[in-house]
Order: sequence, then C-alpha cells, then structure tokens
Amino acid sequence: MKLSKTEMTVLRFIQNDPEQCIRQGVRAVAEQCYSNPSSLVRMAKKLKFSGWLELVYFIKFNITMPKLDVTNDIDYMSVQPEEALTPLLASLKQQRILIHGSGFSQLIAQYIYNKFLVTGVNASLALWPDYEILETEKRRLLRLHLESFLNPGAAARRSTG
Repeated sequence: MKLSKTEMTVLRFIQNDPEQCIRQGVRAVAEQCYSNPSSLVRMAKKLKFSGWLELVYFIKFNITMPKLDVTNDIDYMSVQPEEALTPLLASLKQQRILIHGSGFSQLIAQYIYNKFLVTGVNASLALWPDYEILETEKRRLLRLHLESFLNPGAAARRSTG
C-alpha cells in the first residue's frame, strides 16, 4: 500500500496530537494539512478503518500512548486483607453472579468465572463476540504497517534486531 505525501503529513499530524484531531474534527485537520475532509476519510478507508475517528483513536491508543507496565507495582494484588476473603467468599456462595466480559475484558471474565466454579460460587458467564477480538491479528499487522510509515527507523531496527 502506497501513501501519498499528503496522507503521510496527515498521519504525522494525528500522531503529534491525536487529542487535538478529536476535538477539532476532520474538517479542521484537513484544512491544517492542506487537504479536504473527504480525502482524509478515503485515506482512513484505504487503511481499512471504518472512518476518520476510528483511525485517529487507533493511532492515539496503539501508537502514541505509552504502554503501561503494571507488573512493576508490588501492591497490585493486595486489595483485601486475607482475613476478609473468607467472609466475602461465603457471601458470594449465597448469591447468583452474572459475569460479563467484552473485548479484552472477556479473558478476565472467563478467568474469574473459572475461579468461581472451583470455589463453589454460583456464577454464569455471558460472552458476546467482540469485533476487536475477532480483528486482533489484522489490527496488529495494520499497527506495524502504520508504525513503519510513521517511524521508519524504528521499523528497520525492529526487523534487523
């Protein structure tokens, strides 16, 4: 897939300040990039997004935002004191619990459901297919593709390393 100079300019503009792109909208961004709104929407569709906002949010959350590493937080599991867990578990066993997960939360919902099953909690699991889960591999490849356009040096280092 070949991108024009204008399309590259727009992608870099989004990468530099995705929040501004969300606030201002496609018309203002098109004007600032010396393009027109329909060209920006066509570019988003060319990159297999449903529209302009999906492209902007994808770049915001998958390329520009730093990835959080919660594994370094020592206290991330100390939610309840250990002595409070027994009464909590006893009260859960007397109730019926519906667990729902969608998207990435679906994995956590399944994990909690399995834990409840082995501890005797009456739980039900409700899962619905999520577009994001079904498209994960396609999105990963698209992200790598966009990163190679926006950061060619990083992509070259990644492929040789």
